[in-house]
Amino acid sequence: MNKKAIKLIMLLGLFSCCTSDDNKENSELECTVEIRNKDLVGAITEYQNMMYSEYKKDIESGDSVYVGIWSRDINDSIYRYYLSPVRGMLILPVLAPFDLCKVNGHHVLYSHALLSMIIRQERRFSVLSDDAYIKYSKILFPNEYKDNPKGKILDICHPTDCYLTFLGDSLIDKTYKCGSPRDKVIVKLNGEEVCL
Repeated sequence: MNKKAIKLIMLLGLFSCCTSDDNKENSELECTVEIRNKDLVGAITEYQNMMYSEYKKDIESGDSVYVGIWSRDINDSIYRYYLSPVRGMLILPVLAPFDLCKVNGHHVLYSHALLSMIIRQERRFSVLSDDAYIKYSKILFPNEYKDNPKGKILDICHPTDCYLTFLGDSLIDKTYKCGSPRDKVIVKLNGEEVCL
């Protein structure tokens, strides 16, 4: 009788471990990218502060707002990072494929979809699976998902998008304007204004 009770307890313990790991996996998202450049972290921090004050009422009412970041190699030594608010779960398929990272304890969605933004969803080679969409939506936008699992339409134009231009690992320009990741901005490079 003791051996059966021990086996039952061990079996229940094993089952409990398996189910608690599944629950943990469903309630947390793995951050797969680490941003190491101090200038980029500083610019994201500044943008987060500006964005959180701009959307303060939305955040206080329980809505989620994150920084989305897109990167683009302009040439072999000049890089562009585009920062924009991510305010709803309907934008997740547009961002895909993306990785998550954290800056100042807040999720940042690091998108690899620069070129695919102009390609219709159904024609893309890589898309966000339905299961991943639901998982990210539930965790990143819990109130929106609870209120309307299909998502809600939000304004897309943000007057405070940020374009960061790097030469090597040094930030050489920061421009705020409404636009898209593919837009060019005027940058001072070697004393001359250049449209990159």
